[in-house]
Amino acid sequence: MYLLGFDIGSSTVKAALVETRTHQVAGVVTFPDHEMDMISRQPGWAEQQPAIWWENLCYASQQLLKKCQIHPNRIKAIGIGYQMHGLVLVDNEKHVLRPSIIWCDSRAVGLGEEAFQGIGPGYCLEHYLNSPANFTASKLKWVKDNEPEIFGQGTTFMLPGDYIAMRMTNEVATTIPGLSEAILWDFKKHRIATEVLDYYGISKEMIPDVIPTFGIQGKLTRQAANAMGLIPGIPVTYRAGDQPNNALSLKVLQPGEIAATSGTSGVVYGVVDKLLYDDRSRINAFAHVNHQRDKNRIGILLCLNGAGIQYSWIKHQVSRPGNSYWDMERMMSSVPVGSDGLCILPFGNGAERMLNNRNLDSHLFNIQFNRHTRAHLYRAAVEGVAFSFVYGMNILKKMGLNIDVIRVSNDNMFQSPVFSSTIATLMNSQIEVFDTTGASGAARAAGVAIGIYHSLEEAIGVQKLETVYEPSMNFGQAHQAYTYWQSFLEHMLDRNISRTEASNFQRQQQWLVQLQQKEAELSKSLLQLENQRKKWEMTVTRLNQLVEKHPEISGLRKLSRELEEEVIDETSWEEFESHLHLLQDPFIQKLRNNYPGLTQQDLKLCALLRQKMNTKDIARILALSPRGVETKRYRLRKKLLLNNNNRLQEFIDQL
Repeated sequence: MYLLGFDIGSSTVKAALVETRTHQVAGVVTFPDHEMDMISRQPGWAEQQPAIWWENLCYASQQLLKKCQIHPNRIKAIGIGYQMHGLVLVDNEKHVLRPSIIWCDSRAVGLGEEAFQGIGPGYCLEHYLNSPANFTASKLKWVKDNEPEIFGQGTTFMLPGDYIAMRMTNEVATTIPGLSEAILWDFKKHRIATEVLDYYGISKEMIPDVIPTFGIQGKLTRQAANAMGLIPGIPVTYRAGDQPNNALSLKVLQPGEIAATSGTSGVVYGVVDKLLYDDRSRINAFAHVNHQRDKNRIGILLCLNGAGIQYSWIKHQVSRPGNSYWDMERMMSSVPVGSDGLCILPFGNGAERMLNNRNLDSHLFNIQFNRHTRAHLYRAAVEGVAFSFVYGMNILKKMGLNIDVIRVSNDNMFQSPVFSSTIATLMNSQIEVFDTTGASGAARAAGVAIGIYHSLEEAIGVQKLETVYEPSMNFGQAHQAYTYWQSFLEHMLDRNISRTEASNFQRQQQWLVQLQQKEAELSKSLLQLENQRKKWEMTVTRLNQLVEKHPEISGLRKLSRELEEEVIDETSWEEFESHLHLLQDPFIQKLRNNYPGLTQQDLKLCALLRQKMNTKDIARILALSPRGVETKRYRLRKKLLLNNNNRLQEFIDQL
């Protein structure tokens, strides 16, 4: 019997067959033989057509069966590993409405930061272990704001792996680890993160059904089976994001174990048993494949968008035609550590979370035309990626993770002795290189749900250790080169901050114009409310006169009192509040999150105080006496836990 696994990346699709009894890989196929195209219509954007993933997967499946000469009826289950954080939006006919916004696209960074502040940084980190940042939920919000017609047609959004599973089984579903990577899972409440959905104005109905990571998730339809060269009815039993799946492939399942990879992007992934997060959201935490409600298994993920993609770019743009990566390795080995002062920053593939979502681009420093050669460029490119790993691993160490042993597979940049030795030397770590892939890991994991294996540990089996990299370089030279590289990184970060401040000032000026327009609308609304209030006062006065003349009429006095308490009707207030919401949405959201005991009337008072309204104006709007407003101020201070030394107005202004 055999198990079939896929690893759907943004560069290629890998397919692997694993024989169940021996755990041996019968064959692996990678397709296409070049990197899949990305659509980048603007700087920082990255999209792909989901149909291309499916077509390449089907071709890889057919080629794998042909290569291994395996009859399809011997395949018992299918597992899927997929590129994380992407967005696929479909209509009620399951048709894709637009290209997928993939993991390295950074257009939604600003939306995620606004949501982080609006929902509350503390709440986000404690409940989601992350900022909404540039993840799937924020990408969907971008579509909602910028492509409303497309969003209006959408009924369901999915992650890339959910889409592939849908193409295989015609079933639409997702998993808890998948929702956590979209920042739509609340770890504290163990439910969908409805606060994020509410903040973004997205219906919970757009989330697919939630199913287990391991289980019968659907069976191959006849149409899918024909396209893949298989037979109908084979169950899909496992799906996970590529980094958790890569960790599983390396048997990184328990607290304290560390995996790494450096494909298009670079990742270090460690497992912990508690809800751990980085206060600055430079490192992200997601549900690992074996996470359970009563048994935390959290994957702590350091992601570097600019990694293998930089080295690939150097190969295609700089190296001579026909030169392989091993040719480049041989040439760079002749260059000393530090590349004779040549430095390259690899951050040219979108905003980097490790750098607080800065988009620095890639930079080359100190090139000398009479000194530096292709070999120097090769080494500087590899060292630049290695140094960025070291920079991020030092953050992980400060969070309490142990980096003494790092497990990696043999199908990415860790095959390079220069790359691996640089990291091992600077981190004083061992790097263990295993003969495995994400596709073979997904295949083995697929066997757990159908009872072929009793546990994940049994499914992964005994792995073949190919190479161990020890700290083999001169530490002083390596550290000097790293420190030199880091100085250029800090220089660019400072420069980027200056540019950001200028951009923020421009945005603030635009916001002030919008604010003035909204304040004009608010003033108009207040005038209408005042006119309405006067009409109601006249009505109440006439009603009171009737009460005096006809005391025998039952219920008339009670009606008069009720109307006095509701001088402003709800319709008028809702109109006013809608204007106020446009002005103060993050402010109101923050109050609601930080002080859940506040009533609607309390929130209204806070909003009016935010507008610097005096007691007389507030009294008119809330239909209270000035003394009543002061009483409400006093009670509000108590609810906000303010002592006598804290002024309410100052507190509101600083919130």
